[in-house]
Amino acid sequence: MKDDLGREIREEAHLERLRTRNPRCQRCGNERHPAALTGTAPNIVCYECLLKESGRSWTEGHHPAGRHNDPTTVAVPSNDHRVLSDMQRDWPEQTLRNPDGSPLLAAAAALRGWMDVMLIIIERTVDYIPAFLELLDQRLQEEWGDRWWEELGLEGVKP
Repeated sequence: MKDDLGREIREEAHLERLRTRNPRCQRCGNERHPAALTGTAPNIVCYECLLKESGRSWTEGHHPAGRHNDPTTVAVPSNDHRVLSDMQRDWPEQTLRNPDGSPLLAAAAALRGWMDVMLIIIERTVDYIPAFLELLDQRLQEEWGDRWWEELGLEGVKP
């Protein structure tokens, strides 16, 4: 519950900073996550576009387990780095900061970090597919009937 509230408060602060409820990078048109955007509406730009335009690398080193738990970094796109860092703010403070160096908290942080990375990958690569398939099924039903796959000769095809 605390994590959800903190996330909602941060998102509202980002939206207020951007001065819009529907932010989007005006240069690439792809990035929509408020943590990865800068500027104010209508002049909102993502960090990757800013870095590319300045001739700098558009990747950054991310500490998946948090820098207090492990010095290891992985190169991630800068927009994703900002989103992942924002997600780490939802972790328990003791796990993220690990002031006494507990190996159990370090392991918990490593798991949380990789779960966040997997969530980003899922959200940014396949999250749209279920809604897309459901809409396509609806349109095919409208055009070909409730058992459209039989009409199209696809009855033997299984996902």
